[in-house]
Amino acid sequence: MNAAVVGFKLIVSDLERSLAFYEGVFGFKQAARVDFTGPDVTEVLLNDANGNRAFALINGDSQPVPTSPGWVPLALQVDDLAPYHKAILDGGYELVVDRLSLGPVELIMVADPDGYLVEAICGDVDNLDDIPPGAKIPHPAPHIHDRR
Repeated sequence: MNAAVVGFKLIVSDLERSLAFYEGVFGFKQAARVDFTGPDVTEVLLNDANGNRAFALINGDSQPVPTSPGWVPLALQVDDLAPYHKAILDGGYELVVDRLSLGPVELIMVADPDGYLVEAICGDVDNLDDIPPGAKIPHPAPHIHDRR
């Protein structure tokens, strides 16, 4: 058996507001929009800047937003944090973690309009070999785990 992840779906409270966030801050583009009836649900498929399918946003009568949506953390690999940092601040969004360095990796984290955590990561995430197996290190941003 061989399964592959082809995307995931975020349930959002306001579809247009969430589209503005993901398109405006991270440059995702709407690839398709499907409106279902009985129940009324809309699903918008988003592609990344290279045209690859990324994920979907779902909104509708029977789709309540989870009460603790932050624990979906969406991690996005980026080439440079600066333009995303600027777009987050210019858009008036909440910067949950500001420019955090973990050796070869630097990241920022923002809450989307529904509170989902989005992590923009710059650097080689496959090169975190400096941490010995079994080692416990202080969490660099413990406050993100207090979101309720």
